Parts: sequence; C-alpha cells; structure tokens
Amino acid sequence: MNVLIIEDDPNLRRLWRSALCRLGYEVDEVAALAAAQQAIDRRRYDIVLLDLYLAQERGLSFISQTVSAQPDCDVLILAGSALPCESEFFAASPAVRAVLRKPVDVEDLVFACKNTVYRPPGRLGVTIG
Repeated sequence: MNVLIIEDDPNLRRLWRSALCRLGYEVDEVAALAAAQQAIDRRRYDIVLLDLYLAQERGLSFISQTVSAQPDCDVLILAGSALPCESEFFAASPAVRAVLRKPVDVEDLVFACKNTVYRPPGRLGVTIG
C-alpha cells in the first residue's frame, strides 16, 4: 500500500510516516503541492493524506489533479479547526474518503487509512475529530 503525505509541518510528516511504516505501508512525504505533483507523476499511490491548508497553498485544488492522474487513489483530508462543511468535500470528489481535524490523533489516522484500504464500494464519508 503506497501512501503520499502532503503536509508542511515536518514533525507531523515524521510522526504519521513512522506510524504508517510500522503497519507496512510504503510512505513518501512532501511539504508542497509542486513536490506532490512530481511524486504523483513518478509513482502510483493508494492513499494521499492531504493537508488542506499548506503554508501558502490551498490543497483542495490538488484533489482533482490527483484523481485525474490516479483515478483509484483515495484522499484523506487533514485540516485545522477552520474547516468548511465536510459534506462539500465528499460532494466535490468521490476520491475523498475521510476528513480529519487537526490535531489528528495517530490512532485516528491509522483507523482512517485502514478503513480506506478495506472499504466496501462507495464512500466512507468519515469525519474524525
């Protein structure tokens, strides 16, 4: 299972990477959307963990790019408390499988990733946090 973490906080990237690697996931991490696009172009991902608000960028625009390049990739959105209505994310793309509010508990992140992997057809529509 290949996972791409798109998060501008290096401490969160390391924490999430460590937790997912312990479960046997192959994990890449990037801090910006340009690097994320390069990673998507190089490798197939099953899951993208997308920080909705990167330093100077808004990650939401990246979902459609990801889905167009990798239609089978699922997206888990991570965002702080200034989160718009979650249903808008699920309506925007069938690739959005979960929305997690920061600070994200590592166990919740692992749960969301596992449920993405072992999901029945259709959306999870999970909001955690």
